[in-house]
Amino acid sequence: MKNKFKLLAGGIFLAMAANSYAIDGAINFTGAIVEEACEINGGEELNIPLGTYSAAQFQEIGDLSPKIPFTLPLDNCPVVTATNPTPHFRIWLEADTVADTTDLIALGNDYGDAMADGVGIRVEDAKTNQIMKINGLPDIIYPIPGKVMTVDLLAYYESFKLAGDITAGAADARVKVTLDYR
Repeated sequence: MKNKFKLLAGGIFLAMAANSYAIDGAINFTGAIVEEACEINGGEELNIPLGTYSAAQFQEIGDLSPKIPFTLPLDNCPVVTATNPTPHFRIWLEADTVADTTDLIALGNDYGDAMADGVGIRVEDAKTNQIMKINGLPDIIYPIPGKVMTVDLLAYYESFKLAGDITAGAADARVKVTLDYR
């Protein structure tokens, strides 16, 4: 009888031990899907010529090419409604980045061209001169004033190697654009 009691008690403790864990917290996911979203006017792609420069122009790490202004034209943007009294968005730019950076776009294209090395492409907001994050949300919030609007940006090459380590080649990159309405 004693052995049965010990066996039963041991089984109960064993069962309780398997289910004894603490919940440290919870994650609640929230969000919304909007019916209207801004569209890039004129198609899904913009081609921005940044120019042709000599590798010798980039002498030091951080040297820049001229900043090239461009506009992201948007149509069919959501307007003020009772459920969305202050429509706005942030721009998520997605691309490969230069190693150990979060805001310098790595060069590369789909054509198999020999790529330049030692420079990347940087994008910044033209009004605030704030550098845009790549693969992350920037701090810049763009209010939506109406169904049609523009976002003014600047793009330029920036060296991340010294002059002797920069090589000539194509200096292209492709960046995916997502407008985040959070």
